[in-house]
Amino acid sequence: MSSSSVQTAPCIGIMCIDVAVWLQAQYGKKWHNYLAASYVKHLEAVGAHVVPVWIGRDRTYYATLMDQLNGILLPGGAIYIDEADVQSRPDLTNDCVRTAEIIYQLAMERNKKGNDPEEYFPLWGTCLGMQLLLINAAQNRKLSANQVRTKCQRMKKALPVCFTEDYRKSKIFVDLPEGCFASHHHGYCITTDSLQEYGLDTDWQALALQKDPVGYEFISFIKHKDFPIFASQFHLERSAFEQLYSREDTCGETHSRESIQLAERLFSPFVDACRINKNRFSSTAIKSRHLIWNFQPVFCGKHEKSDWLQCYLFEKNVDYPKEESIGEVGEELEEK
Repeated sequence: MSSSSVQTAPCIGIMCIDVAVWLQAQYGKKWHNYLAASYVKHLEAVGAHVVPVWIGRDRTYYATLMDQLNGILLPGGAIYIDEADVQSRPDLTNDCVRTAEIIYQLAMERNKKGNDPEEYFPLWGTCLGMQLLLINAAQNRKLSANQVRTKCQRMKKALPVCFTEDYRKSKIFVDLPEGCFASHHHGYCITTDSLQEYGLDTDWQALALQKDPVGYEFISFIKHKDFPIFASQFHLERSAFEQLYSREDTCGETHSRESIQLAERLFSPFVDACRINKNRFSSTAIKSRHLIWNFQPVFCGKHEKSDWLQCYLFEKNVDYPKEESIGEVGEELEEK
């Protein structure tokens, strides 16, 4: 692999999530989806450029975008997946579920055709994103794919990162610090039993386990055995970038220097795989149109109900700005 094929600043997409109810209540009904800014900061901190990936679009949009991106992160969020829950709340959307399905399918098509790491398409899933990855991996099995995840006791707390013995066999994770904490914000999980029941243990390797408050054991960190696909039930981005202050921060242990360093170490193999991916935007102008810097986050952390310090809010039919509008803004700034 030539050094010229490795990007110093990979371009990574983050899938948007259907807007949280309280965000609409606080900022208005026109907002359809959002991104917690901590995901953006986390990617930028390890050297990536970030592109928001819209939800609810057709397959062509995702296929075209993924030909230009070097990887995609599927973030966490509180949305309904099970059909009974969806029908009980017709006022809520879950466009990100179908979007994640398309992204996973397109990524696996590329990965299975790829002959070397430059052709692989990396994915990362956090919390809900991890569950969506495994749900889609379980498609075409005899059992209902949604049932690969199970309910656990809902939690918003810091828990130790407990690695399995298998993680030591993984070539990309060596000499990781121990005794560190990560943020858990979830009420569903995936267990090693579910992995075996769906036959996913042949392709996926659990690297860390944890237990909910009543002792129910679940997978907290996992990777695909053949392709650069990683997922965590915990939130690595929260360690450095979600130090809440207007409400009780129940994950204070995750903000230690050691836990922040671990978050970066666990995330680095995904970003490194994105650096190797050969996709490029055809011009700097087109890339500029897609970058998250065209949008501004809101300061939601001042509200007591907020789980995030900042987030990006988007309308349903949001699009990337036109090239000429970017140029016009630049000209105005130069004139001033």
